[in-house]
Amino acid sequence: MVVHDLDHPGRTNNFLTNSRHELALLYNDKSILENHHVATAFKVSTNSITGNIFKSLDLETFQSMRLNIVEMVLATDMSKHFEHLSKFTTGVTSQSSGDFASASTTSLDKDQTDMDLLVKRLLVKTADLANPARPMPLCREWAVRISSEYFSQTEEEKRLGLPIVMPAFDRTTCNFPQTQVQFIDFIVTGLFEAWNNYVDISEVVSELESNYKYWKESSTSDPSEV
Repeated sequence: MVVHDLDHPGRTNNFLTNSRHELALLYNDKSILENHHVATAFKVSTNSITGNIFKSLDLETFQSMRLNIVEMVLATDMSKHFEHLSKFTTGVTSQSSGDFASASTTSLDKDQTDMDLLVKRLLVKTADLANPARPMPLCREWAVRISSEYFSQTEEEKRLGLPIVMPAFDRTTCNFPQTQVQFIDFIVTGLFEAWNNYVDISEVVSELESNYKYWKESSTSDPSEV
């Protein structure tokens, strides 16, 4: 998880694209931040005399590890969220129903390798989006911090005359608790349900449900709370 947001500039991919940021130009508007995070992590490590954690690995092991790290970090691009979630859900369903039973050994090996990668992607995604399932004091603190970052982006977009990527995050009109309700409704619940069907995280799901109730009540009783 250290790698996946390394050297984050505090702006979204859409903002970087719209503002013609140097990172957007470098990565051709595709998974800009995610490519930057993982590329920076490998540069920092491999260019360090004392901090190169990969130096003792043989080429095959390094390439395998690098592939997995790159794939996991790129999976945190929210524009690919539902694509990865759908593939994971389909893979788990196929595996549990025994659809692979009549496949050849070679095909089974490939299917298992593909499934392993899907699991790693969803594991990192679940961790990345886990704030709504933290104990409420931590959940609220980090929600406030992230929202402040989004408020700042909206203000900069207005100042630069750029498209407003997240209109809900206007500091003057935002219903902060409602943004958390919508985030859980549209993104987090489906992700956590899928992961809970694969690995029992019922305790975490209970925390998520409790926090959702808190945000839902707050959205009507104190919508300006930040």
